[in-house]
Order: sequence, then structure tokens, then C-alpha cells
Amino acid sequence: MERSEPIGTFRARVTRDAAALERDGDQYFAMNRLEELRGRPDDRPLYEIQFADGVWMLVRENDLVAGTIGSVNCE
Repeated sequence: MERSEPIGTFRARVTRDAAALERDGDQYFAMNRLEELRGRPDDRPLYEIQFADGVWMLVRENDLVAGTIGSVNCE
């Protein structure tokens, strides 16, 4: 993990599995937007985010607090 400052906060709004619910409210420090081959038209964009402990999680844009999505740390 390269960033020392968080770029946003994860909220388990759409991603509702046990791991997501446990991390609800945690800050994330890296993110990458992912392309989907067969996404549904009503789905929000898919991202992978990295938490302070280095763990990555797949989430929908809806799970990221408004104002934390941008090109600042997208690869």
C-alpha cells in the first residue's frame, strides 16, 4: 500500500456479505475501477479497494462515500 492518507470510506450498502458488513465504515487507501464483461445495465461501476491492512475487496460504486471516487488514486 503506497498511500498513507485514506481516499474514502467504505459503506456496505450494496455489497452485503459478511466481510463487507464487518468492514462497514472502514477507510480505503487504494482503488481501481474494473471493467465487466457482462454487467447489467442498471449496475453501478465495479471497483476493487484496498484497506489499511492490505486486504482488497470488490465493491460497487454505491458502497463508496460520495466524493471519494476519482482519478486521484485510480490505476
